[in-house]
Amino acid sequence: MTNQIPTAKITLTYPLYSCAFDPTDPGSLIVAGGGGPGRNGIGNKITVLDTSNSVELTQTAELELSPNEDNVTSLAVGPRKDKNLTVFAGVNSSEEKIKKGKNEHFRVLGVDYPGKAAKTSGVRVSEIARNALFLHKDASTYQRLLRLSHPYENFAQLGAVATGFAKEPEIALFDVPCAGGGRWKSRGTLDIPKEAMDLDVCQTGPDTYQLAYCDDHEIFTVEVSKEGISEPKCVYTITPDEGATAKASFKSLRYLTPGFLITVVNNPNFRGVSLHGLRLPAKPHENARIAIKAQLPKGVSRATGLAVRNLSPASSPTDKQGETQFVVAVAGNDSSISLFTLEHKSAATVDLLANLAPFQVLKGVHPSNITGLSFSTFTPPKSASKASELSVKLASVAVGFTTVVHSIPLKKHVDKSIQERKGGPPRQSRYVVALKSKGESPATILTLLTIVVLLLAFIGQTFLESKDIGTPVLGIKPYLPVSWTGQLRKVPIPGEKTIKDLLSDANVHHSQPLVIRHDDIKEPDSEGLPPLHVGIHDAETHGPATSWEDLDPKEQHLWKERLKKTGHWVESMGESIFQGVLFGEIGGAIGNIVGEAL
Repeated sequence: MTNQIPTAKITLTYPLYSCAFDPTDPGSLIVAGGGGPGRNGIGNKITVLDTSNSVELTQTAELELSPNEDNVTSLAVGPRKDKNLTVFAGVNSSEEKIKKGKNEHFRVLGVDYPGKAAKTSGVRVSEIARNALFLHKDASTYQRLLRLSHPYENFAQLGAVATGFAKEPEIALFDVPCAGGGRWKSRGTLDIPKEAMDLDVCQTGPDTYQLAYCDDHEIFTVEVSKEGISEPKCVYTITPDEGATAKASFKSLRYLTPGFLITVVNNPNFRGVSLHGLRLPAKPHENARIAIKAQLPKGVSRATGLAVRNLSPASSPTDKQGETQFVVAVAGNDSSISLFTLEHKSAATVDLLANLAPFQVLKGVHPSNITGLSFSTFTPPKSASKASELSVKLASVAVGFTTVVHSIPLKKHVDKSIQERKGGPPRQSRYVVALKSKGESPATILTLLTIVVLLLAFIGQTFLESKDIGTPVLGIKPYLPVSWTGQLRKVPIPGEKTIKDLLSDANVHHSQPLVIRHDDIKEPDSEGLPPLHVGIHDAETHGPATSWEDLDPKEQHLWKERLKKTGHWVESMGESIFQGVLFGEIGGAIGNIVGEAL
């Protein structure tokens, strides 16, 4: 299959700042932005685009907002009721109203689809309601962030908005009933010490939700239920690398499942961008932990946006997420989009993230900075005839008036790890990206292994030659330090007798003083030394012997080296085991042998 991803592009009449697909129709995309208040001639607008053609975008409807108000800074698409789609947006009121302490920044709009025949001619966008969710009356504040929890059939969604440029930062929550039709209800607000860099919302049960938000260096979670809204809890903090003073900083975050987040991290001093998959804490006293990570291409020094799509989501918030693949898109400051796949593995009570791998880098997508990213939802086809048309769409918008939609091809995938049993359910199938991910090259791995093997072989051969073992190959001994080229000394091996063992055995059978001497009658060992004898001392038979304490220091040294050489004694045993033991004479020949070996 070709690595080309079908692309469609359209240029509108105003700068774009946000985009979102209709969750029930991947062929319908909402984009918004504008020139803000003033007489610059650039309007503030919301536009509906038809994206059903993978190589062409068509404008189907547009609403022009007041030129006295601000541009559209944030956007999210809610549920559909009959032929009406609910859209939430952030638009600051006029400067005149703001000065009077009234900023109706939270807008609710409706997109009416009269019928199938009117898809390109009769679509209409209109405003339904406007309100203020933030409590503090700061004239410089605007609604910078807006997110909704994932939609489930017959379940309400939770929405969240966050301030920008606020002296007193806030996050406001609101309910989105599943009935649609523009209904919503304020849920309350949170005062936070620092403004949220990004936020997301996840449904954790029939009536429970979790909010996650990040500032530059910390991630917080908030529990939301009928009983109320919990205080924010810090679950993760970025710390500087060892020896460094500058910290990396969070740019974006998104929920993967209730147990995992994915975050975009801008490294300090414009040294690139990282993707971190975080496992959220299961217990109150725990912190989040990095479960997986990846790097963006070196040409991307900062990230500007993130979008994620689960290709096989659970059917309800009460169902456990099974095996699935996520598609991840990260916008860079070079107007590129880096695409990754990420696997979620589930077995019994254990959930894992695996294979965070790039599969395509879309370069120069827009002529200006990318300001918004959004994936369409994906619904598996009901008939095999449409299998060849499978794709998930990725929309991106930029300040340069452009909207681009990429159609990423998908394919059916059967989980081979789940064995099909006779009479039982068939193997589970799901959908994954059809393009091959670019994991680590086998050639790279083999090269690294080869280097490691050669290095180990070199070290091993150097060691052997330094000890005059085997045939010289490198001829490296003359160039090695003297301390490296000494002969190997034997150390006690489990199962072999040390001098301590020999003395203990002799003490069991005898109460008289023991002697350690050489047995001159027996044949020398491989080192040319006569074997050791430990037993009762007989001066007439064996000659004179001297206690350890009375030995000359030079003789003590020779005896220790003799015992070390044959592996009977090591320094860690100490000299105390020699106390009260007699030692025979260590002859000149034996002393010479020991000395030469040293």
